[in-house]
Amino acid sequence: MSRLNIRWRLTLWYGAVLAAVLVIFAASVDLLMIRLLQTRTDGNLEAQLAVIEGLLSKAENPGVLREWLVWQFATHPVFEMQVTEDGNDAWLRSERIVEAGLPPPVRPPRPGDEVVYEDVFVPRLGRCRMLSKSLRTPYASLLVQVALDSELNEEHLRQLRNVFLLTGPVLLLAALGCGYLLARKALAPVDRLAAEADQITATRLDLRLATPNPDDELGRLARTLNGMIARLERSFGEIQRFTADAAHELRTPLAALRNEAEVTLLTNRDPAEYRRTLESMLEEIEHLTRLTENLLFLCREDALVKPSFQDVRLDLVVRDVVEHMRAVAAEADQTMTLVDPIAPCVVHGDRDQLRRLLLNLIDNAVKYTPAAGRIRVGLELRNEHATLYVEDTGVGIPPEHRPHIFKRFYRIDSARPRRSTSTGLGLSICLAVAKAHHGELDVRSEPGVGTRVAFTLPARAESREPSPPSISRRA
Repeated sequence: MSRLNIRWRLTLWYGAVLAAVLVIFAASVDLLMIRLLQTRTDGNLEAQLAVIEGLLSKAENPGVLREWLVWQFATHPVFEMQVTEDGNDAWLRSERIVEAGLPPPVRPPRPGDEVVYEDVFVPRLGRCRMLSKSLRTPYASLLVQVALDSELNEEHLRQLRNVFLLTGPVLLLAALGCGYLLARKALAPVDRLAAEADQITATRLDLRLATPNPDDELGRLARTLNGMIARLERSFGEIQRFTADAAHELRTPLAALRNEAEVTLLTNRDPAEYRRTLESMLEEIEHLTRLTENLLFLCREDALVKPSFQDVRLDLVVRDVVEHMRAVAAEADQTMTLVDPIAPCVVHGDRDQLRRLLLNLIDNAVKYTPAAGRIRVGLELRNEHATLYVEDTGVGIPPEHRPHIFKRFYRIDSARPRRSTSTGLGLSICLAVAKAHHGELDVRSEPGVGTRVAFTLPARAESREPSPPSISRRA
């Protein structure tokens, strides 16, 4: 059944449910009919028994009573009657049962008002419904039995069952046909949505599915699909922009390398000039290396490659990075301070990614802080959350640029240093690292005053004293 399409599956389920309903309905009606026919038969038997009881009460002696019984009931056209004394001596037997008589009741009734109903088989008559009652008269104890042929009831039941057997399959087939048409009509909008969705490709993500009734189930499905297509369109646009920006960023240093090499090879130069050219080319190669590393990191993040998380002493990472970048700040004639006390804490994360985030934050602070500026790095622990912050007295970020600073390759030309090696990916990488560690980045900046970037993530306190930091030489 799973290989059938939805139309046929709905039709078959509808047919199965309807068949079950018809069977239950037919069985209920059949049982109800049996009960009604039996109740009607029992009522007729009781009425006939009441007539016999009335006759018994009027007789003056047994002989007159026997004559009245035979005269009035021996040739009754409907009922079969039998009156016996103590179940043996027959006072009355209808002419159709003169020879065989009615069978004695399985459970003889007690004298009084008790009556016994049962279904019996009477020779030459077949199945009958029989009523038995024991009566005491001044003359003898009599067993009165009245029977009625069940053939008429059986015929009524056969007719009813034939109606069900003949009309049931016809109704079921008609219902299956109607169910298929209804399923086809109900699923027609799905076919339309599928046809419209086939028209949407990577080059036509601007198309949307029609939603004639946005409040029904198909309308909600179309809205959901349109939302997904809109997200895909934005993702494709971001990928295209990212690819174009990456190509542009790679082309510029490559063009510079080629130009320097071509100019150098045009004429013979002395070794000092060749050395200066190679140094300049190495600087461009270093820029290319950083750019490709950043691009590779972002591509891995986009591909949802999970980093290897483990418990990391964040305070040791902070001390290590600050010691490493202190020389860079000193070369730029800046003062870098590690704010004490540094809260000893442990976070669950990737050490290399956390180190990369702090390196990028400090590197940005160094690049956009003028000479004689100050840079402060601190780590606080509050309410099971660690806050790592980097403050500088740099040029700051204008308010109109703050919503865009985490976009890839976004740079503020007015704030770019004179000899910038920035790729515009530093804050994008920091944001990716923050999200991977379930943390948040908060940027507060005032042009001409400075910038404060804070990274908050879940952490726990560490009571052990940190060991002397090992100064890393990695960039």
